[in-house]
Amino acid sequence: MPYMRLSIVSMFLTFSVAAFCRSVWDGVYTKQQAGRGQASYQEECIKCHAENLGGGEAAPALAGDEFLRKWNGKTAGDLFELIRKTMPSEDPGSLSRRQYADLVAYILSVNEFPVGQKELESEPAPLNDIRIETKR
Repeated sequence: MPYMRLSIVSMFLTFSVAAFCRSVWDGVYTKQQAGRGQASYQEECIKCHAENLGGGEAAPALAGDEFLRKWNGKTAGDLFELIRKTMPSEDPGSLSRRQYADLVAYILSVNEFPVGQKELESEPAPLNDIRIETKR
């Protein structure tokens, strides 16, 4: 009986650590989702963040070394919530949660993180379990 309890506890800890250790390198969005995000980006974001996501005078870069340095070690949930609460600048929070998740997927795709089989979630809890890491 003590072995069974130990096994259950070990299994729970393994699943908990595995969930927290997900990374953008694990393929956390789909190609289709990134495509929807690109369409939303062109409609809502391009005027400030530029076509190449390089940013502008008042808008930060969403791709490249500057972006990766800033977001390394943070979570997809952090990025999602910042975008949701502050963008578009003239009407923050006006997009659907799905559109914001699609935008995050597009940002990840432009930063050359791999695609996966499952779409990026649009709820905070699962997004907070995905670390943005510059290196695998």
